[in-house]
Amino acid sequence: MRYTIRDGRPDDWAAARALRLEMLRNSPHAFGDRLEDVTAWDDERWRVRSSSMTMPDSAWAVAVSDDGRFLGQMAGRDYFGEAWLLEVYVAPGARGSGAAGRLLAEIEAWAAARGHRRLYLDVSERSTAARRFYARSGFVETGKFSPHPLFPSESEIEMVKQLTDN
Repeated sequence: MRYTIRDGRPDDWAAARALRLEMLRNSPHAFGDRLEDVTAWDDERWRVRSSSMTMPDSAWAVAVSDDGRFLGQMAGRDYFGEAWLLEVYVAPGARGSGAAGRLLAEIEAWAAARGHRRLYLDVSERSTAARRFYARSGFVETGKFSPHPLFPSESEIEMVKQLTDN
């Protein structure tokens, strides 16, 4: 599978929409939006969403196929002085291609360049494959749990990766 890793751009909103809809159809417990809600968003909402992912406090890395389709993405955002990994998804056909590792490396580099020593994430307790990927990538559970925003009887597990020795 051939793809390129690059920064997402505000004008990528249509490709980002297609990927987000796929994400929610494929992994509804992994994200904080409902497919039926997101399907109703108008083009302007998608433009704003894509623009927000390119703000100075954010990073957005995408895996793009030769025909321009988004095969995966990861985002980073600085929340109150901590770097968080968000919007993690790789399409089933691109899994095992190395795209996830390359996307993660982009977000880790962004976080380190901003002076962050750690990168945090929340992952659904149901997402065993994602949890295995994160553990292989150096993330460890912090012991903190929170209710899933859409499924309150389920938990999200906080994980963290040390980016520097300091």
